[in-house]
Amino acid sequence: MTLATRLDDYRKRYETLHDSRAVFTCAYVQITRILAAGLRESNFHDPLWVVSLAQSFAGKYTEALDAADQNLKVAPAWQKVFDTFKSGRTSILEDLVFGMTAHIVHDLPTALLDVGLADPNGLSHISDFHRVNDVLGSNVQVIEDAVLNRYGPFLKFIDSLDKGYDQILSNYGFRLSRGLAWYNAARMLEPTTRVSIEASITRSVVILVDNVKNPPWLSVRIVLRGVRYLVSILRVWPSPEK
Repeated sequence: MTLATRLDDYRKRYETLHDSRAVFTCAYVQITRILAAGLRESNFHDPLWVVSLAQSFAGKYTEALDAADQNLKVAPAWQKVFDTFKSGRTSILEDLVFGMTAHIVHDLPTALLDVGLADPNGLSHISDFHRVNDVLGSNVQVIEDAVLNRYGPFLKFIDSLDKGYDQILSNYGFRLSRGLAWYNAARMLEPTTRVSIEASITRSVVILVDNVKNPPWLSVRIVLRGVRYLVSILRVWPSPEK
């Protein structure tokens, strides 16, 4: 079973349940397929390392999903995101942004450590890492549009109201967040600072979710409340097999 197929099984399950986790999972299926195509077309120095990273990275996400589904302990960053989804008061873009942020900020540094930042000869994998950023970063808008078309075809007219916190859904923001993940992975190589860095990473995810859900400005809170109400009415749950 390919990685994209395995992720798509989760997507189908969550769409059947009308579970907001379907949104980022759907995007992740597309991301995986885009990367697979890029592996065939781009000049990667060590494509096996790229594949290993993709598998380890996706494994972090599916581990969090499985733990939540089995009522087991979930990493605090993911627990915050999943609890927010359960409230039923998130927009489609929030579902996408929260999932993507938690995955890149929280999971990517440890996935990088799993596969190593350098090869056995000490040559850094940073060039291949940036090639992945090139392949995926240029398709961020395509992925966002596909998600909105699937779950909110009648909601594009309010897309602009969600801007301001979704920088990660841009080529620049995507590259920046992944670059920070590499930096944090390098910092975590030092055992004396790893615990504090992991705590900081978790706080970053929690703070973003809290700031989006409860922005400090009353006018923004009122607007977002209206957006979420519209989403609850107009959100589409397509047939999982489509």
